[in-house]
Amino acid sequence: MDFRSSRRKFLGGAAALGAGAALSAPAFAQSKSITLRVLTSTPKELYDKLSADFMAKRPDIRVAVDTPSPDYDDLTLRVLRASITGDAPDIAFQGFNRINLLAQRDLAVPLEPLIQADGDLASLGYQTSLLAMTQVNGKSYGLPFAISSPTLYYNLDLVEKAGGDPAQLPSDWPEIIELGKKIRALGNGVMGLNYAYIGHSGAWTWMALIMSQGGSILTADERDVAFNSPEGLWALELFRQFGEAGQIEMSLDQTRQAFSGGTVGILGTASSYLRSAEKAATGHFKVRTANLPMKPQGKLPTGGNAAMILTKDPVRQKAAWDFVKYMTGPEAQTKLVNTTGYIPANDIAVKTPELLGKFFSDNPNAMVGVQQLPILTSWPGFPGENAIKITDLIRDHIQSVVTLRREPKVVLDDMVRDVRALLPRAG
Repeated sequence: MDFRSSRRKFLGGAAALGAGAALSAPAFAQSKSITLRVLTSTPKELYDKLSADFMAKRPDIRVAVDTPSPDYDDLTLRVLRASITGDAPDIAFQGFNRINLLAQRDLAVPLEPLIQADGDLASLGYQTSLLAMTQVNGKSYGLPFAISSPTLYYNLDLVEKAGGDPAQLPSDWPEIIELGKKIRALGNGVMGLNYAYIGHSGAWTWMALIMSQGGSILTADERDVAFNSPEGLWALELFRQFGEAGQIEMSLDQTRQAFSGGTVGILGTASSYLRSAEKAATGHFKVRTANLPMKPQGKLPTGGNAAMILTKDPVRQKAAWDFVKYMTGPEAQTKLVNTTGYIPANDIAVKTPELLGKFFSDNPNAMVGVQQLPILTSWPGFPGENAIKITDLIRDHIQSVVTLRREPKVVLDDMVRDVRALLPRAG
């Protein structure tokens, strides 16, 4: 499909939306407006700002963003509890790994009727590979909003002080760990490296290590574990090396605050942290981002979330659909990228110079995430009622390795046994 033609269609639709809002304002005033309740994770100010922009275009729809969840697991639990009490939000910006859980419980609305009414989503900039990540049993349950990838952050000033070359950063894990040890040897409370796993939902960064080496988390039918493999053992052995190199157990917020404060040399976390890291470092030290070391067959789990419609009321669904399309469209996606390190989910925003085209040429750190798009794949979500309990269990097992209390092989055997006990029984 011709990109210019697609862009003209979108810009024409956007103009019609703006014009429609202006021309039909009296009609809006005569009818009762709709208030949509929206559940998100942090940062709330991002969702508040984009919601305000939408409401300026559509005064007939009010958007109320609930108190945010600290992560997607907490958000999932809130949706599940709300479904029991009859107080579910109209829209949830749900982590990709929990889409299947909400769909299987019939808590989310399949979007096919709404999509068909609008025509081809690809012409509006939605990438087919990302749309596929929101599908369960062939049905679409969301539109991709924020894309995040596992990313390494380097404090180049500490790298240089430790004898490293800021222009030639390490290309494999042994080199990364060795550099981390040298940075730690600088003393004065400086930490060499921290590969964050506490605070990342769904054991995401652990999965990233396994998948980067070509391993899998679940079997193809999702009935059994697949991380009882050389790649699964390798990941735990790497966590052991992180501990030996001096990784300190901290919450995700504490870890990021330490990096922003200039006391961590190498940090492994999400690309969505980028703008915060760069802002904090301005005038103090230089930040460089890099991809995780990968094997040729390796992939990475796609972090971030999709906008899912939960309301079953047809009128509210239409209003929710208009809001979801705005949030995932070029205008909102441009603002999303400019204020965070998320990777845009809309291709028109990326390719249009006046939107994000120039931004990426001027911000090489942000380009790392975009360059990872070809190797991003689905974020595995454990099936069944114990999905969140399983990822909590995995985190605890990893912690016993990082703190050097237990050996990787023993922990892997226990992890496999414990996870299998919580998976749904076949049949």
